[in-house]
Amino acid sequence: MIDVAKLNYSLVLFHPDGQRLDLQPYIRSLSWEENDGELAVRLEAELQNIQMSDGKWLHQLMPLGGQIFLYADWGSGQQEIFRGTIFSWNYRTDPLGHFTITAYDQLIYLMKSKDDRFYPAGQTAKAIIEDIAKAWRIPLGTVQGPDAALAKQVFRGDTLADMIYSVLDQAKKRGAGKWIVRSKQGKIDVIRPGQNSPVYRFTHDENVDSIQDRQDIEDLVTRVKIIGAEDSEGKAPVVAQLDGRTEFGMLQEVVYQRQFDNASAAKAAAQDILKERGQPRRMRKVIAPDLPFLRKGDKVKISAGTLIGYYIVSGVVHDATNRIMVMEVEDVG
Repeated sequence: MIDVAKLNYSLVLFHPDGQRLDLQPYIRSLSWEENDGELAVRLEAELQNIQMSDGKWLHQLMPLGGQIFLYADWGSGQQEIFRGTIFSWNYRTDPLGHFTITAYDQLIYLMKSKDDRFYPAGQTAKAIIEDIAKAWRIPLGTVQGPDAALAKQVFRGDTLADMIYSVLDQAKKRGAGKWIVRSKQGKIDVIRPGQNSPVYRFTHDENVDSIQDRQDIEDLVTRVKIIGAEDSEGKAPVVAQLDGRTEFGMLQEVVYQRQFDNASAAKAAAQDILKERGQPRRMRKVIAPDLPFLRKGDKVKISAGTLIGYYIVSGVVHDATNRIMVMEVEDVG
């Protein structure tokens, strides 16, 4: 087990000339997070504004666009946890003066940039993601897939992140399973979730502060209809209907066959909807001592309260100030 009391964090500003400034002595609070549905990691640090030896104030040394690196040492030497760009800073006066910076890893450029792109039928989601990364000059790290061939892709004014989510969703509906896109040391990784080793264990009597386990049927789907092509009068027939847990009532979604290459692909998409949304939704959080290296997509084992078994981290907030983290988890699979 990792001794949280021995955890060390180091936040560093890199200047264009190669000089580095250790920000750790000036930190009042530090956290970073990876959220479900967001590509980029966000880091926030509150810093004490002081006058440096050269007469400049600390905030003057931290321009928008500045490069920030976070390192952590949990007993194996310093490891890089985050690298990114300062996108905002906010100064406030108090008796001493302080300011807050917000930085994102480079996947933020895919979230904030829109484009017009076309890919012919037969391209894989992997190839499309690689093409987007090349266009935005983001180096590729580990790109394992997905290798499922997709239908023609036409994007008009979509964000690049939405394009990536779209092709991953389509690949998933074609049987390619779930995939995680994240940045590591400035490179894009596209990997299957749950491949980390070792898998860390969290138990109520060792390292879990608290859990939250909520269930609802707010987003439940119990029936999916597949709608075929329109006739000359504009009528569209129902070509198939898949039922799920109709004991909860009729909560219906539709799939249009024209969006897919053939009827079997449309049916697979309908089955995927029932698999994804056909069960009551669970929102589960675990508060535990911080493991700086733990990331969205990692597998963990939990034995606390109503959470018993293996789970995938769907989101995580690291609080370096208090040395705790809040994990959101989902079922494996």
